[in-house]
Amino acid sequence: MITAKFRTPREQLFANKPKKVDVTKINFEELVKTVADVCYLPKSLITKKSRQRDLVLARNLCYFVLHINFKLRASQIAPLFKRDRTTVLHGINTFTNDVEVVPFYMEKYQAVLERIDTYKNLYVNN
Repeated sequence: MITAKFRTPREQLFANKPKKVDVTKINFEELVKTVADVCYLPKSLITKKSRQRDLVLARNLCYFVLHINFKLRASQIAPLFKRDRTTVLHGINTFTNDVEVVPFYMEKYQAVLERIDTYKNLYVNN
């Protein structure tokens, strides 16, 4: 039997899920700022209703990080972006599929995870 020596991009995305995260203290603005910096976009445009491809990528990246790394449901993410939960689910699925086709998206995702420094910068200080 032949086994693969490398992970597919989809497996890499889901490999580093945290065990338990307190989602009530996540700083949404800090995540959007980090994604905007990594994608070289203005922070204010990410939450706007634009269909430009680079803005859609950044928005989907935010959805994916909040869903996978912080275990938020689509219904919890949607109000942050003033979207419907089905739009958020579509964005998460689109990002997952796009990562397999365009390796550049995986680089952006990994850069965002490195910048948030293992989730420490995203928590609101008490």
